[in-house]
Amino acid sequence: MRLKLRLGGIVFLALSIACWIAERVFYGARVDENGILQESWFVPLSALFFLLGIILLLSSFLFRKR
Repeated sequence: MRLKLRLGGIVFLALSIACWIAERVFYGARVDENGILQESWFVPLSALFFLLGIILLLSSFLFRKR
């Protein structure tokens, strides 16, 4: 069980990094002529995947082996 949680945490952290890189390479945060910040969905996805990865990794360390 601990191995699956750690593997899932690592996968979510890797997805977070991939989304962050995709945001920076392809889109980037821009302000249009009306003063509105234009971002893609990669920013919230990156944050969500990062939080899930951290939660899974922390739970894998707190989970006791029976």
